[in-house]
Amino acid sequence: MTAPTYAALKTELLEALDTHIDILKDASYIQEGHLDGIMFMMRSLGFIFDRAPKVLAEEDPEEMNYQMFQYYSLLTELKYNLTLHFPYSQINNVSLLEIADQFPTTYEKEMKDWWENLTGLSVEETKQTIEIKEFEY
Repeated sequence: MTAPTYAALKTELLEALDTHIDILKDASYIQEGHLDGIMFMMRSLGFIFDRAPKVLAEEDPEEMNYQMFQYYSLLTELKYNLTLHFPYSQINNVSLLEIADQFPTTYEKEMKDWWENLTGLSVEETKQTIEIKEFEY
């Protein structure tokens, strides 16, 4: 399997950041009882994108690979947590899981393979104990 190019990963990361910005700027209606799930998702996205500006500025392909492996892994974990703990939470009457599904995942499998080849470790689909087929790549 061919690894994606630095340019392709950079484009994907920029699309993910743009999706995050759109969520923030378009949030016009939040029900009071949904804030716990929304805060959880926003904190999770903060962890996912924390290193992104530095990685984009450095233009280091290895750092970009790691950033995107981390992005895909944490995004999948976020989806599991939203499904298990916050299935009712919505922004603008759209479930948080539907919102999380808007983030791009084009190279998820390739970056998992990259990490496994780099480290020799096998990456499980999730650390959760429940399996949800829709989240598999």
